[in-house]
Amino acid sequence: MDKFTVETGNKDTVELNRLTRVIALHDMWNRQYYSTVSIMFQKHKSIDEWSQDELMKVALCGVKYINSAIEIDAINHRLDSTYQTSFEVKQNSFNLIDGLFGIIGRIKLGNLIKIFPIDKTYDGDKWGSKDYFFTMDVLKEKGLDNAVGHDGVFDLMWDYENRELRKLTVFYMSCMSAMYQRQTGMTFMDKFCEDNNIDSYSVDRENGIVIDNQTGKIAKMSNKPSFMQIVK
Repeated sequence: MDKFTVETGNKDTVELNRLTRVIALHDMWNRQYYSTVSIMFQKHKSIDEWSQDELMKVALCGVKYINSAIEIDAINHRLDSTYQTSFEVKQNSFNLIDGLFGIIGRIKLGNLIKIFPIDKTYDGDKWGSKDYFFTMDVLKEKGLDNAVGHDGVFDLMWDYENRELRKLTVFYMSCMSAMYQRQTGMTFMDKFCEDNNIDSYSVDRENGIVIDNQTGKIAKMSNKPSFMQIVK
């Protein structure tokens, strides 16, 4: 996660100022995370010996560190539409997040709430979406005094309404998709569309073309904004 590059792009002042602040936070959380992990392994022979407080501290530092790197990546994309996150970064990020999930999986759910409070949204029933009450019901069903283990973390993340954990999980999925694409030649979305007979397209903005992923046909992109219509 330390190989992100800074792209100036269109030199948007607001974004560049934000980027400077996020880089400073990233450096701080980077040092804090690795320092904390180093201390834990000097103190204990195995992660099995870590206390709940120690697990919580490492998990919090780890999520803050990774999310700051994710934010740097997102700003680079906004500054430069041609910017691409390298496969090496995504592969390394996947391994780092997966290891962090192993730590989170050891934390009792009642303690997890303390470091990653559930988002204070209470109108999920009205909109048919997940909210604070939904997450609490899930956690109570699993048992607040229980930990879900490494294998249970990914499923838990889909039901845990917390912005920081959601950002982490979405990027984790992006990394998984990139690795799957490297192995199979298609992304998760391509595979889903193929299995469900849904047409999908790839956009080449540099050359201004759209490619039909099923037929290989190429069409030129329109320069007309999507909100404009021809009036006769």
